Order: sequence, then structure tokens, then C-alpha cells
Amino acid sequence: MLVELLQVRNLRCYSTVSLPCAPGLNVLFGSNGAGKTTLLEAICVGAWGKTLNSPDAALLRLGTRHYWVRIDARSDLGVPYWVEVEYSPDRGKHIRSAHGSSLSPRELVGTIPIVFLAPTTKEITMGAPRERRRFLDMVLAQSSRPYLELLLAHRRILQQRNALLQRQPSDPNFSFQWKSWTKQFVRISAEIVWWRWRFLHEFEPLVQAAFQQIAPETLKLSYIPDSIPPECLEQGTEAIAAHLYQHSSKLESEEFRRGTTLFGPQKDELLFLLNGQLAREGASQGQHKSIVLSLKLAELAYLRQQCGKLPIVLLDDVFAELDRQRAREVLATLEKLAAQCFVTVTEPERVPESMNHHFYWVHVEAGTVHPLPHSKDTERNSKL
Repeated sequence: MLVELLQVRNLRCYSTVSLPCAPGLNVLFGSNGAGKTTLLEAICVGAWGKTLNSPDAALLRLGTRHYWVRIDARSDLGVPYWVEVEYSPDRGKHIRSAHGSSLSPRELVGTIPIVFLAPTTKEITMGAPRERRRFLDMVLAQSSRPYLELLLAHRRILQQRNALLQRQPSDPNFSFQWKSWTKQFVRISAEIVWWRWRFLHEFEPLVQAAFQQIAPETLKLSYIPDSIPPECLEQGTEAIAAHLYQHSSKLESEEFRRGTTLFGPQKDELLFLLNGQLAREGASQGQHKSIVLSLKLAELAYLRQQCGKLPIVLLDDVFAELDRQRAREVLATLEKLAAQCFVTVTEPERVPESMNHHFYWVHVEAGTVHPLPHSKDTERNSKL
């Protein structure tokens, strides 16, 4: 996929802006707070209908009640595509695209696949288990519509089951509803666990290949589904569901007491083993960076395979975190794959000089953008 034009209105610091985009490496440079990351957020809004971490109301420009984002893009086969996302607190969110109107955010997911790498991405390896589950779910949701539907159904059923647990003493139909929601929850949970297990079998070799290019060490991924023994995973969804149902019976009285669901894929864990040791406990900062880079490069390769189109790569201030060698390796991989990439930097000199002639430079300043003419290194440096 190739973003050709990005337009925003009333998004954070931007009143209105129109940014033509290059097919290769787009470098957005400027001081902190100039609006570089907001442009990456705008691409996420057009691709997912939302950003990763910010609610829609937080994206509104100060003093406004409405934002608008439009992306004009082209598929790898040259087919034009556009999408518009509008939001206001009064009217909610409205999404239109070349595929239809009155769309929901989930109908956008996967149309413009995205690989996002930022300093906060290190939470995948260093943070809580929910960060690793979110990583798994984002990759799978962008590559598989059925998995996305399963994930949304699981969240809805989990909410209903927990709500029932909260009101159990006063609900005359509790017993019937409890059995029904538990049965649905077990079935959906087994499907999600099966999807995740199969995904890791396909994904791990891609991660290991990427990691070998960065560090001469051994990296393994280990998926630990909540309460599911390894032999059940190999037998498929029926065996997983049977074990979950049996496990739910053992936890029933404790769930009644605590008023919440105590099992399921919302408790799964993904472990990274570096040279046989848990990376979370013993890896250095540099090793964590190498693992995260490997995950993102593998995500790029996986989405390309599964979606049949090259993802857009968003690198938010990563050169402040990476040494020169890692930066060159990442950019060389992106160049080799011919991936369109959007990079934000505060200091242009942090971009490896050997790659400069492939870049499309955009100066971002106080909510405005100023594309620079394509130039050789010496010419560009004189303009920066």
C-alpha cells in the first residue's frame, strides 16, 4: 500500500494541512511538540479508525469540536483507494472510504496495514503481559478478519460474563445465563488460543531470521496460554475447549466470590528467551532494542505475506533510541523491501548519511509542514 496524500483538519496542533507523500522514506523533522507524531497518528486514524493510545476527544485541536482525516492511497497493484474519518463529540465518528460509507473502525483494519515502532514499543518486551497480548492481537487482526471478529466477540462476552458475576445475588435467571455465557466464553477462548498458537509457529522463524541480522545470539518465543497444557494445543480447539470448561468448573466458586472471570486468553503470556534466559529479567537495554526491532521487521514480513500488500512503516523518534548500526540495518531492510516509511526525528543528522539520498524531507514546525525538494546530501544539508 502507498499513501500518496495525507490531509488533516483540527487534529491536535493542526488547523489544516495537506501533505503529499513519497513512495520511499519520508522524514518528518522538527523540534519536540511541532506536530510530527500527530501526522503518524493521522495515518493510524485512516488505517484503523483510531490511534493506539489516545481517545478521539484527546485528538481534537484546542477550541474545536470536530476533526477530519483523509488518506488518498494506491494499492501495490495501482488501484486507487481513499478513506475519510470524521469525529465530533456531538455526532460521534463517521467513516467513509472507496469501499463504502457508514463504516465501523473494524471494517478498516487490514485495508492499510501498518507497522508502528516508537520508543514505547519496548513495553512489548519489558512491560506487562497485556502489552505482549496487544502485540499479538494487532498483528493477527490486521492479517485476518476472522481473528478480529473473534477478538471483538471475546471482549463482548467477557464483559457480559463479568457483568453477570457482579449482579449474581439479585439475578433470578443467574444459573441459566451463567451456563450460557460460560459456554460461549469457552468456545471463543479456545478459538483465540488456537489462532495465537498457530500464528507463533509461523511468526517465530521470521523473528529469528530478523534477529540474526542484528545480533549473533539465540532468540526463542514461547506462548503460554492461561491454564492450557502443551498437549491440548496440538490437538486443536475441541481439546482446548474441553480443558477450559473443566478448568472453569474448578474456578467457579472463586469467580463468584471475586466477581470477575479468572481464566481465558485475556491472561495469556508470551515469553522471549534470549540465549535460554528470560529477556525480561536479564536482557540489557541494547538487547531489548534488538528484540523489538526483530519483532517489527518480522511483523512487516508477516503482514506482507498474509495481506498480499506491503504495510506502511511508521518510525516515531526511534533514531534517538538506536545506535548507528541498528539504524542502518533497519533502513537497509526497508529499502530492500521497497516499503513506504514515515520517520520522525528532532535531529536530521541522526539519520544515517549513506541513506540520505533516498529520503523525502519534510520540515514540521508549529503545526505546519514544509516539504523540501529532493536533493543530494550536500544540497540537503545546506537547506537544513
